[in-house]
Amino acid sequence: MSCEIEEQYMALRQDLVDHFNGSGRLAVVKAPPGSGKTFTLIEVLKRLVGSGQRIAVAAQTNSQADDICLRFAADHPDVATARFSSKNSLPPAGFPASVTWLTATAQLPTAPGVTVATTAKWSLTDVGVPFDLLAVDEAWQMSWADLMQCALLSERFLLIGDPGQIPPVVTIDVRRWETSPRAPHEAAPEVVLAEPSFEPERYTGSLPACRRLPHESVDFVRPFYDFDFHAFVEPGARGVDLARGDPLGDLADGRPMVLTVPTPTHGPPLEVDHELAGAVAEVVAELLTSETTVRLGAAGDAGRSLTPADIGVSSSHRIMNAAIAKELATWSGAIRVDTPERWQGLERPVMIVLHPLSGVTNPSAFDLETGRLCVMASRHQAGLVVLTRDHVGSTLADFVPSAGQAPGRPDVVGRGHDSHIRFWTALRDQDRIRPLS
Repeated sequence: MSCEIEEQYMALRQDLVDHFNGSGRLAVVKAPPGSGKTFTLIEVLKRLVGSGQRIAVAAQTNSQADDICLRFAADHPDVATARFSSKNSLPPAGFPASVTWLTATAQLPTAPGVTVATTAKWSLTDVGVPFDLLAVDEAWQMSWADLMQCALLSERFLLIGDPGQIPPVVTIDVRRWETSPRAPHEAAPEVVLAEPSFEPERYTGSLPACRRLPHESVDFVRPFYDFDFHAFVEPGARGVDLARGDPLGDLADGRPMVLTVPTPTHGPPLEVDHELAGAVAEVVAELLTSETTVRLGAAGDAGRSLTPADIGVSSSHRIMNAAIAKELATWSGAIRVDTPERWQGLERPVMIVLHPLSGVTNPSAFDLETGRLCVMASRHQAGLVVLTRDHVGSTLADFVPSAGQAPGRPDVVGRGHDSHIRFWTALRDQDRIRPLS
């Protein structure tokens, strides 16, 4: 299977190279979590530069932009690479000397090569002479309005990203644009894919496999996506093995598991659930004191000892993350605790997440957002523990979504409700929901 998957990767890269070496102007590539989308982007751009193209790359954060430059320097030092940053900024520590650091528009290269900047930087830059191609990494985090701000950079666009991630964060009231066919707050690739006039000149493809997750976890994540993909990791290759400890011992088979805490008769705590924060610390302590090994290699690999830096924690709300971080003070600085928005693009061998509905019995659109649950369920490489109050199953069964969206717009709440039910049902049907003893 892995050979077939690699052939599919190579075929897609060749399609993109042929598309943009020819008359192609637009391409959208969907990628499942941990599928090697940045690697794919870099390999395609390397070949296009070799054909004489001058390429701009838009990343959504400075750290993503720096990472792309680091990877070009390591894998393709022959490709002329520049990092375009804000005025008076300096390269981070360890930044490769082979990558040119630019802070002025007049310094932008005119020869074939790759210039990397954030979307925010490109949107404020008048480059004068357009690039041959604008490539957007993590494109589902870019809004249509942001893409339009960068539209003068090039006449050709390559958008690649994970459609299961959280939609772009917009801080203003967007109700006036809800019925717009090209809503400025929507993710740019979604607008491109929904626009019939783009179809004749658009290449659409998807990466074939998830490389991050254990083979046994992929089935739980696949329903969040509207395209099919495989597990790249072979069965039995990844998992978390404890010398003792029920029910955490079930993490050995690579499937996610849910640990529940009883819901008080008056309902779950409204803001900060200190008992659940303590449960996170209890699980972490059990993992780190049970001679735990984590397997990240091929099937049969004995693995290595689990360390605090191998563990990540996520909750939907910052106030809850603060309470969890306080409980984890013993491992301060080693265990990352953050919202799913800030976990996008990151991974850890073991993830402990608080179910988005743990603290609510009447879910809102925010609570049911599909991307938030998808991100939480897809950051782990070996083991996932979902902690929650035990009412979630009944809350999902009793909740009736209301169609509050504008006419002609997707039913985001209904879709989120359905995704939550499917995820929870899969866990229940495979006996992955247990009380935290």
